[in-house]
Formats: sequence, C-alpha cells, structure tokens
Amino acid sequence: MKKLFAFLITLFLVFSGTEAFAMTYGEARFLDLTEKSGYTAEELSKGLKGELSLYAEDFITAERKYGVNAVFLAAVSALESGWGKTCFRENNIFGWSGKSFSSKSACIDFVASKIKQNYLSESGKYHYGKTVSAVNVCYNGNLFWEEKVLEIMVLIFEKAGKPCLPEENSPCGITVLTHS
Repeated sequence: MKKLFAFLITLFLVFSGTEAFAMTYGEARFLDLTEKSGYTAEELSKGLKGELSLYAEDFITAERKYGVNAVFLAAVSALESGWGKTCFRENNIFGWSGKSFSSKSACIDFVASKIKQNYLSESGKYHYGKTVSAVNVCYNGNLFWEEKVLEIMVLIFEKAGKPCLPEENSPCGITVLTHS
C-alpha cells in the first residue's frame, strides 16, 4: 500500500509540473551519510544560515574528498556553533575535542576526515553504520543531538530547494538505508 501511495504521489507531481519533493525527518533518519548530497556549493549555501553559508564550498569539497555527506557536516556544525556564530575554541565550528584550527575551512576538512575514518568506515573504531543514529552512538550519544541534527538536515534540504522526485526508496536519488 505504501508503494502504491508513493507511486501515486510521484505521478501527481510529475503531471502537475511540481518538481520539489523535500526530504522528511523520517527519510533523513535513514540517509546513508556516505552518499553525496547532490548539491553544488551555490545550492547548499541557500540552505545554510548566517556565517555557515560562506563555507558551503568547503562542505562540498570535504564531501568529495572524504565521502561524507555535506548536508550532514553542515548540520552538525550548525548545531555545535549556532550556525557559525560561536566557537568553543578558535575556528572550531564542530566543538571537536577542544581543538583550535587555523581556519573554519581547516576545521571542516579535519572533522570530515575524522568522521569518515572513525565513524563511517567499516574499520573505524566507532563504526556502527552509516546513518545519523549510528554515528551518534559514540559521537555524542545524546538522543536530542541526533534529533536536532536531523531537524537541521531537513531544514537545509528544504531551504536549498533541490528539486527531486522519489525513487524506489530514495527521496532525491540518494540512498536511504532500511532497517535490517
């Protein structure tokens, strides 16, 4: 029944000329964080608030370099720094281990590499899967952190305005992991 409903919605959107189909909170929960966001830096910057919009290119570069979804990286930094307004240490928009960085760009690069190495690689010491929930097991461990990151991700997807139509199990042509 769910597949029939999704098919009917897709048909409606295609024939009504509506292109946008925002990712929901439920879909974001199962997003494979090793999948590319599909955004350009210009598109991503539309989804970011305040100072973080200046670093859209850095999030996209880190996504390409390390294979960590740029929307996820931006959402974590948005949560940890109030959209780039505050840093616990110099240029540390992720609140990462009390470190200081030479620039916010350097911080994005460093944190993306560590998330890939420790949380998203199967050999990583904190690897429990490739979803926000799996990363949260050892990254923060607080359910509210996970919920806020997901809410910010959905907000970014909505504001960035990337048009997409649902496929088999993917809202935007990106992989959504299912329960196993």
